[in-house]
Amino acid sequence: MKNEVLQVSQSSVAQALAADYFCIYYVNVDNDKFIEYSSSPEYRALGLPTMGDDIISFARNNFEEVIYGEDQELFLKNFVKERIIASLDAHGSFALVFRMMFGNVPTYVNLKVTRMIEKEAKHVVIGISSVDEQVRSRLAYEAAHQASMTYSSVAQALAGDYFSIYVVDPQTDRFIEYSATEEYDRMGVEKEGGDFFGLSRRNLERLIHDDDRDRFMKVFTKERIMSILERDGSFTMKYRLMVDENPTWVSMKATLLDDKDGRHIIIGTNNISAQMNREEEYKKQVAEARTSARNDFLANMSHDIRTPMNAIVGYTNIAKSHEDIPDAVMDVLNKIGSSSHFLLSLINDVLDISKIESGKMQLSPGRCDLNDIFRRIEDITALQAKNKSLKIAYDRSTIRHTLVEGDELRIEQVLINIISNAIKYTPEGKTVDIIAEEEPGEGGKNMYTFIVRDTAIGINREYLPYIFESFTREEKTTVNRIQGTGLGLAITARVVELMGGAISVKSEPGEGTEFTVKLTLPALESEEKTAPEETDGGELSGRRILLAEDNEINAEIAVMTLEQFGIETELAKNGRIALDMIKNKGESAYDAVLMDIQMPEMNGLEATRAIRALGGGFASLPIIAMSANAYDEDVRDCLEAGMNAHVPKPFDPDELIRLIKKNILK
Repeated sequence: MKNEVLQVSQSSVAQALAADYFCIYYVNVDNDKFIEYSSSPEYRALGLPTMGDDIISFARNNFEEVIYGEDQELFLKNFVKERIIASLDAHGSFALVFRMMFGNVPTYVNLKVTRMIEKEAKHVVIGISSVDEQVRSRLAYEAAHQASMTYSSVAQALAGDYFSIYVVDPQTDRFIEYSATEEYDRMGVEKEGGDFFGLSRRNLERLIHDDDRDRFMKVFTKERIMSILERDGSFTMKYRLMVDENPTWVSMKATLLDDKDGRHIIIGTNNISAQMNREEEYKKQVAEARTSARNDFLANMSHDIRTPMNAIVGYTNIAKSHEDIPDAVMDVLNKIGSSSHFLLSLINDVLDISKIESGKMQLSPGRCDLNDIFRRIEDITALQAKNKSLKIAYDRSTIRHTLVEGDELRIEQVLINIISNAIKYTPEGKTVDIIAEEEPGEGGKNMYTFIVRDTAIGINREYLPYIFESFTREEKTTVNRIQGTGLGLAITARVVELMGGAISVKSEPGEGTEFTVKLTLPALESEEKTAPEETDGGELSGRRILLAEDNEINAEIAVMTLEQFGIETELAKNGRIALDMIKNKGESAYDAVLMDIQMPEMNGLEATRAIRALGGGFASLPIIAMSANAYDEDVRDCLEAGMNAHVPKPFDPDELIRLIKKNILK
């Protein structure tokens, strides 16, 4: 009776346990025969046999029908008799988790094999139970944990380069700061709360750089940002924050994120100061390279144009020097001379603006007599006005101190440009007034005001703000018929600025224009001036000059010009030959040397240094550069090499003779 009760109890317990299993099999280990003890309706719906001769073959033959495709390989690899026995011997059980298909739904199950307790130990029990909920919960936890770890790692890595990272709820405007640097924390910005956009605008209005404030405030509104995010998915803006009173470039990037947790705006503020500095340095290097390339091109162009121009101007001057030239021929020669002068002025304008824009134009201040400038200006402009039948008046009655410190060439250039413009645009019969005034200043400096007033066509108010810009001219039929580069006033304004002065203009269409230039110049004590130098060249007759020139035409023009003044000339076709001739013939062989710069074998600068290195009388031998290299730095290079003066090609015969006399007749 006792055994019967025990058997009933064991059977009841087994049945009770079977309720938690999809199925339970009894298996004879010796012959692999099996019988199903119990199964659930879901399991029976699979239509599998309830008994058989080979459990292993049974399972492996039916796996494709009942096991989820992604887990079939796992099952076949592990549900092998040898593996099961080995696990039973080692651990007393064998377990395998995989997914079975119940009603086309993959469900995680646990297949567990356990030995029955019997003397022969010939049987095992195989139970298949559902572990779907537990496995899926565990996988979800692991995925969430992994995602959390990933987001955390990414955020920590990004935080090193970001001032701050915010998460904003666009529905409520509530926000929380994810991370921030110490510098950002010191700004006193809220870390969480509501009204993100309102708070950010108030904070950044006080923290953003003055130059970026208006642009930022115009763009950074909730409506504007959300509109861009809805359209593009992200928004980026660069601006400068004042971090510890230092402007720091940042890039703010906003991204719209939609996921299972809802919709959020992720806003990161990235420190890009190093990047912006690199970009600025790169832009600077590119700009400098472009400027250098442009300047090299213009210098070469100037040299190549001046060389043939020297022939045109030189031969024209030589032809005009002959007596008994028919009036018609003289008229042609004068027109050639005028056209040459105009072409040369265009070249000079282009070179000047190039030097100004590249920062290479330098002033050469020194003793300057305003009376000399006024006399030269009057000589030039009076002739221009006469040729156009204009009335021109000069008034410098208030000038008391004419001896000043300044760049005589640039002061004259400024005034000539403005006066020539007035004459150019003033119709026949009208008037041009030139007024110079002086007002006492402080510290031995006086304010000089130069006014050029015309009764010409005037300038439209719309064009006045652009009148001093490069390559601009007013679009008028009457103006466009007048030749010019549109550089004259731009050069004038830059030169005035370089001298620390100011230039202004006022005009009314049809009534005329008035330009005003103000310069503050230190006054110098008056010195007794010598009489102007004569350029008849009589004292130069019989003097010997060595001409170093590789261009035959330029050499011929120079020789013919010098012969007009009785100067004897010898020719050297490059610097090497010139150096040898000077060494071989001795210190007193030549009264002066006219030296070209660009020559083969040895250029003019190298030859000059070699001559000076000879010492003795060679160190004081007058050497005058006569070159198509006409930049300020070209002149400076010549003087630094040991030359006494520089004459640009095409050369002015009077200026050349003046310099020769100045250096020979000491």
